[in-house]
Parts: sequence; C-alpha cells; structure tokens
Amino acid sequence: MNLQVAPDQVMCKAFPQTLTNAARDWFSTLEPNSISSFSDLADKFSAFFASSKRIRKTAASLMQLRQGQNETLRDFMTRFNKERLQIPDLHITAAVSALTYAIKCEAFKMSLSKTPPKTVTELLNRAEKYINMEETLNPRMVGPSHNRVEHKRQHDPNPREEQHRKKQRQEVPPTPFTRLNTSKTNILMEIKDMKELKWPVRMRSPPESRDMNKYCEFHRDHGHTMESCKALQREIEALIKRGLLSSYVGNDKRPRNGRDREKDPEAKKGGQPTAGTINIIIGGIASEGDSNSGRKQYARRYALASGMPQEKLEDISFGTGDLEGVSLPHDDALVISAIVANFEVKRILVDNGSAANILSQEAFAKMGISSHQLKAVKTPLQGFGGGVITPEGVVELPLTLGSGQKQVTELTSFQVVRVSMAYNAILGRPLLNKIKAIVSTFHLAMKFPTSNGVGVVRGDQTS
Repeated sequence: MNLQVAPDQVMCKAFPQTLTNAARDWFSTLEPNSISSFSDLADKFSAFFASSKRIRKTAASLMQLRQGQNETLRDFMTRFNKERLQIPDLHITAAVSALTYAIKCEAFKMSLSKTPPKTVTELLNRAEKYINMEETLNPRMVGPSHNRVEHKRQHDPNPREEQHRKKQRQEVPPTPFTRLNTSKTNILMEIKDMKELKWPVRMRSPPESRDMNKYCEFHRDHGHTMESCKALQREIEALIKRGLLSSYVGNDKRPRNGRDREKDPEAKKGGQPTAGTINIIIGGIASEGDSNSGRKQYARRYALASGMPQEKLEDISFGTGDLEGVSLPHDDALVISAIVANFEVKRILVDNGSAANILSQEAFAKMGISSHQLKAVKTPLQGFGGGVITPEGVVELPLTLGSGQKQVTELTSFQVVRVSMAYNAILGRPLLNKIKAIVSTFHLAMKFPTSNGVGVVRGDQTS
C-alpha cells in the first residue's frame, strides 16, 4: 500500500504531537490554510517563541557578581558556582578573576592573586578553607534575625526579673575588682583576639556630649579612656574569674612576652605629677583590618600558620663594617629614603614602636594621587602630640627598599594623616614584620632577606 501524501503534509500533521501545552495552544490559533509548507510552519513557530529562547551566558555575566554586604562566603560561593556552571567552556583564569573581584575576604583575595588555582577543583577546595575559617571565627553568623532575638533575650528581661535584679544589687554590696599587675590598655591589646572576650554594645550617649579628646579602644568610640572604662573592667574581672587571665592578677609577678610590668607613674617620676604618657603610636588598622572581624581573621591565620613548619631564614648580623660612614657617638633615629609609588621619598622614619605605616598628607598630595583612592578608616591613631586623630584614609602603594639585586618590593598600606610631622612617612611594625626586617639604630641600618641575599638600607644622619 503506497501513501500518496506529500512529506510536508505528514510533518505538519505530526508536528503538534511533539509540542508542550503552551506550544499546542499557539498551534490551535493558526488559521486554516495559513500554512503552505512545513518550512513556513517552522518559521512562524520560531518567530513566535524567539523571546523565550534562553540567552547563553558568558564570562562577562560572571564578572557582574558581587558578594552581598551580609552574605556569608559559603552562600556566595554557592551562588557563584551555580552561575559558573551555566557558562560553557569557561576558562579557569576568567573564573579566578571574577571571584577575586567579587569576594570581600582580603585574605582569600591575596591567596588567589599570589597563587592562582589551575583547576576548578583546586579553586573550590581553597574556597572551602576560607569558608571554614570564616565560620570558625563567626560561629553565630546565622542571620540578623537570630542575632536580634538573642540580643533581646540578653538585654531585655521582663519587668519582674529586672525588679528582682535591682533588689539583689541593693542588698549585696559591690565586690571589689581584682588588683591587676598592668594597665587595662595593655591587657586589652594582648587579649583582643580571644574568642572568650565579649565586646560591648554601642555607646548610647549623644556624641556631642562626649569628650572627643578621649578614646576607648574597647568601645571603639570617643568619650572616655580605656583606663576609666567600667565595661572593660567588668569584662576583665569576668575573664579572671573564669581562670583565663591569671597572669594579669596583681600578685603574679611572672613576665609576659618579655614585657616589663607597668609601675606606678608617681614612683617612676619621684612623685612629680605628669600630664600623661605617650609611649608609641597605637591603634590604626594593623593586624589585618579596620574591624573586629578583620582582626579575628588575622588571629586565625596566625594560629594556623604557627602550626606549620617555618621557612628557613637567613642569618642577619651587624658588625664593625656597618659603622662605616656613621658619626659616633650619636643618638640619631633611623631615617632613610625609599621608592614609594615610583617617587623617591626622603625623610622616612623607621619606627618599630609604631603599630601603623604613616604617610603625611603633604607627601601624598605631592605624589599626585587622587584622594578618591583613599579608603575610609574608622579606627583612630593615638600618639601624635598626645591626642587622638582619625586618618584621612588608607591607601596601598608599592614600596621598594634596597639597591641593585638585593631589593624588596611590597604593596604597603599607608594611613594618610593631616598633621604636622617632621617626616614624610613612618614605617612601622606592619611593614617591618612583613619583610622580616632587622633594625639597628646604633648602626643606623636596616637589613632584610631577599632572594639574592641580605638587603640593606642605611640611614642618613644629615636628613
């Protein structure tokens, strides 16, 4: 039996059986005798459903992703990976570049920049390490609603409980605080990365009513000093009772970290009163961050690194030959020159007592760098003239030390300050520790390891 039907007619009749419900509804709206061939039917079908065609994604769409303000790294990586899988033939370099721009974790960014992963598996494994680190440092990151509920439970007791507590406070005399063997300022500097330390809530008093010349590192706000901070005193007392700060109790004379104990200022000065003590520049964004989370992240990285085998360091020493050209005797500071952002900058003070790298506003302006490149910084600096100043911002600039083949170049975070100072810049512990520098003020020299041996920068007594 032979079918006497043209192929186009067969295909047109079979076509509706292959369609979904929506496409069948469209097919039923076609007017009779409006289709001349199967090719004509295919063209009309394509034209009608062209807007429903899925657009093929490219690497450019991946570059638009950004980690949200309150989005955890785990949640973002889930979103990033889902987007990545929709891009066919995505090169690993493009994925790494997109991720570097998208994430907020500076440590993860640095890792991706220094040693880019070569495969997607390596990229995801490395991401998992930083996700675990974030969740270890912030175990309660389960959403703002949970935090608000917990906060309300702790700080908003019902009236009956509050009345009972007030009655207890009236009946029981206050317990005297434990005598400490050092200042509260020193204690906070040493325990600020302890996970048991509970940071206080934001101060409620109006800012205009506070003394702006006093700053409390514990509250991260102005109004009083750390030595007069009752909240810090209570928190230290609570940690002592838990047996965590026994080395700070007054009758314990054991030295910690090679530091001398703070003695009574009046005893040291023979009874002569002083207006205050300025030891070093403190504060700023040392220890990886302008926030508690950043500092905790730095502490976590240090804890992980301390358990790893350390790289072999070259021995560095100073001898008689290093005194060549130095006028003795002297009490000069180590003042050097260096290349900063392709500018030769003179009168740079090397100060291992400073907790920050400082750049004067005047030197910053002379480099011709736009002020828009400054990142805002909240943590103030103490030690300039005894007061507290807030930097204009922080900027990362390449800094080169040494000469010839024995040079080191580091991207250095400088805090730009608008204050009268005798130096164009100050290099503090953040940089000195980073390049493993050894400073000798007697020899007026600084030495540091390089891939070609020990580099040296010598001071200028005429500066």
